[in-house]
Amino acid sequence: MFQARVRKWSGYVLQPIAKAIASVGISANTLTITGLVFGIGAGVCIALGYLKLAGVLILIGGSFDMIDGAVARASNKNTPFGALLDSVVDRYSEGIIFIGLAIYCSKSSMIDGLALTCLGLISSFLVSYVRARAEGLQIECKVGLMQRPERVILLSIAVLFRDFSIVNVSILILVLWVMVIFSHITVIQRVFFALKQLPI
Repeated sequence: MFQARVRKWSGYVLQPIAKAIASVGISANTLTITGLVFGIGAGVCIALGYLKLAGVLILIGGSFDMIDGAVARASNKNTPFGALLDSVVDRYSEGIIFIGLAIYCSKSSMIDGLALTCLGLISSFLVSYVRARAEGLQIECKVGLMQRPERVILLSIAVLFRDFSIVNVSILILVLWVMVIFSHITVIQRVFFALKQLPI
């Protein structure tokens, strides 16, 4: 319910922006690729230890990911290839960010952070895979607590506030725990959602 309301209100905000972008001839695919560039930049910055810059780049890249679909609809070019490109780019972008975080944790001797980063990478890919597999079986499967927008926000918080802690536990570690737990819960939610609609 909460996610549906957020998407509804964000749609009101994004629609006029998308129309303005479409009116100057910028394509949705261009925005998708631009978002990937920012994702790659964020991953590299994390690996090199420039966490605050990486957090900003994650948010900027995520904003391109939010707007590209709206631009495609506004320009009447919401094509199957565009949807495929968007999905592939999202996986590359998120994967590179997680790899950058894994390198950073390894260099910083954060074994717990490295383990959580690996689990986060697995769960984020599984969340998307279960949806894609379900949709291949003609089931619209968008349920779940931890979808890509939530992961983008949490990843940016994790790196922006790396130097802060709660009860002597790094914000980075706490956020990774939250993301990993709720991402795996989302995988289970989607599997059970599909289970209710498929013959056993």
